[in-house]
Amino acid sequence: MAGGALIACTCGSLITVLLIFVSTANSAPTSAQCASNIQIKNWASIGDSYSNIVGGGLQDYEALMATDPCLQGKKPQYLSNPDATISQVSRDQVPRLLKDTNFITLSAGANDIGLVQVLDACVYNFIGSDSLPCGTLLGKAINSMSSADFASSWNNILSTSRSVLAPNAGKAYVVGNAAFFDETTTPSCSQTSLAVFSGTGQQKYLNGATRKGLNELIHRFNWWQHYLITKYNRAQVPSGDINQYPVQFIDPDDRFNGHRLCRAGIDGTGSSDGNTWFATGDGLSKPLTRSPYEQLKPPATCNPNGGWNEYATCQMAKAIQKASSLALTPSGSGTALNNWERIFHPTTQGQDLIRDEIVSQLAQGPTLSGYNLRILPLGASIIAGAHSSDGNGFRKVLSDTLRKTNTVSYVGSQGTAPLQHEGHPGWIIQDVSSVAGDSLPSRPNVVLIHVGTNDLLTNNNIEQAPDRMGALIDHVLAVATDAVVLVAQILPSSRDGAFDNFVRFNARVASVINQKQNQGKKVMKVWMPVTTDDLVDGIHPGDAGYNKMAQAWIKGLQRAADKGWIGTPVRV
Repeated sequence: MAGGALIACTCGSLITVLLIFVSTANSAPTSAQCASNIQIKNWASIGDSYSNIVGGGLQDYEALMATDPCLQGKKPQYLSNPDATISQVSRDQVPRLLKDTNFITLSAGANDIGLVQVLDACVYNFIGSDSLPCGTLLGKAINSMSSADFASSWNNILSTSRSVLAPNAGKAYVVGNAAFFDETTTPSCSQTSLAVFSGTGQQKYLNGATRKGLNELIHRFNWWQHYLITKYNRAQVPSGDINQYPVQFIDPDDRFNGHRLCRAGIDGTGSSDGNTWFATGDGLSKPLTRSPYEQLKPPATCNPNGGWNEYATCQMAKAIQKASSLALTPSGSGTALNNWERIFHPTTQGQDLIRDEIVSQLAQGPTLSGYNLRILPLGASIIAGAHSSDGNGFRKVLSDTLRKTNTVSYVGSQGTAPLQHEGHPGWIIQDVSSVAGDSLPSRPNVVLIHVGTNDLLTNNNIEQAPDRMGALIDHVLAVATDAVVLVAQILPSSRDGAFDNFVRFNARVASVINQKQNQGKKVMKVWMPVTTDDLVDGIHPGDAGYNKMAQAWIKGLQRAADKGWIGTPVRV
């Protein structure tokens, strides 16, 4: 992209839905830590509470970023409003940006989907006896993501933010969220409540269903962000070169493995153990200096729509006014003196993890080079290359690109050399698992999986499909013990009634992959920059879509290489 550049430096911490625009007009080298010719004149922070990292408590990300050598100690033009929706950021903050701004960070979306209301219903019970069921609020948030308003708001914020820079002079990096909970069976956490009121009927226990539901919500949120960004990019870059896309999605989620709430072997949430990198409220309490009830907003004047802190204290005050017998728990009384906007935000350590993920994507590292890659493409018709003009799908483009700097071979019982594969049109996950053993003795050191489409389209026990994916991964790694397994977020379908099942499947598979990583397995999800507009029959992509898939697999391989996961293939 003309005039665009990436920063190769140790940038500070950012959180969720983070847009970074870099302009290099009239730039010059700045420091040894920066590989690009970048002159930072001004940068700005816009968005909601996630752009000022209220969860960290001691430091927000602007302070951390300002110490980075690439930014030369420059502080941002700070415009973020913790209570802002996406449209409010576009309306109120973007017009105030300085004209010479060349670096923008943006967070948005949590207020649009009503995340604080979800946490109220599922975790904290600010409303008291009038609280709605957790599932009801989760469903409402999920529905909001698929709305036309949500899509329109994202398209608008991407367009207006980019317009601050000169045409084609910047690139955006949108950073997704991290799921809150470890989903391992943890009896201690299942008996833990963070509810602000005590007494029968007031507790909201962090049982398995609640943890799973909240994680799925976050993974769906990430999926929708990525999908809407992909649609925007597709319109901007008709050539389909994803490296030229003006907006890139960065996913920090797997960096939180080992640091989520409710990990196995810890008491309760673990939020105060120093190794859990989300704030919850139970670890934020300060000594009470006056009655906790005096800290709450007067019910007659408070505004539950005024932001997370105002919402929490207002709803608590109204609940007590309605039922004076309600008593605040230590969590409720302690956090009332602090800031409810911090709940379920990453702590400073969590921000550092996100910073690391951003840096790994921003840094202009070397192209994947010098590896001996023995690749098994495993799945159904999309792996086989159905509806591509040469029948090879992504495989030829992928191998042609990788062979420029690596040694590449494919293995599989299908197709012809050198583009073999294990793709079986029409097969479901269980079928693919049963035949994987035909190729695994070849000991691939890379396995590319795209499967699940047929399970969803045939309604084959959809609820258990993510677990079958987990079993397939285990089967692969039981034989190819040293392999890296890259699991695609499967392409969406435009077939009637199928779309949401695909979104949910991908969200649940993301959790499955996190569990496998917690077990020490080299498994990673790969985002596919393909929308329904790239499909030729509502299921399969055409050549342009397959080319995008090849580019996405390369990004996944580079990330695996950065983790040190790719070794030399076993001699067979």
